[in-house]
Amino acid sequence: MGSVTLIGENLAKEGIEFRFGECLSKCQDCELKNSCYGLEKNRLYKVTGVRDKSHRCKVHHGKVKVVDIEQIPVKTTASNRTAVEGSVIKLEDKECNEIDCENYRLCYPPGIEFGIKYNVEKVGKKIECPKGKDLKKVELK
Repeated sequence: MGSVTLIGENLAKEGIEFRFGECLSKCQDCELKNSCYGLEKNRLYKVTGVRDKSHRCKVHHGKVKVVDIEQIPVKTTASNRTAVEGSVIKLEDKECNEIDCENYRLCYPPGIEFGIKYNVEKVGKKIECPKGKDLKKVELK
């Protein structure tokens, strides 16, 4: 299910992906801040539609457009025993420093937060881990 938010006019293009940060101090007194900041911090989103409506904005140096968005699942790895489609898991740090590993970016994607709960949307193939960990590729929301 999609949501609606505001994004800088120059960025308002269907298909663009972005990571939501946090509410800026300049936004505290804006009457539209709830439209911008109803998203989850550090989550990835994709613009699925751009509406005609625009508003002035202090942050984007001009205007923001109203856009339809959907959250993008986080692609990462999880323990084979917890990687069950439809389940809720608490993602744990793999405690790996093998930065040359071909799967390192998959195990540590940008914006992932360990120790919080995620819904397992999809379970993929087994990952070959040089440290011998029993991992599968997963998509989380």
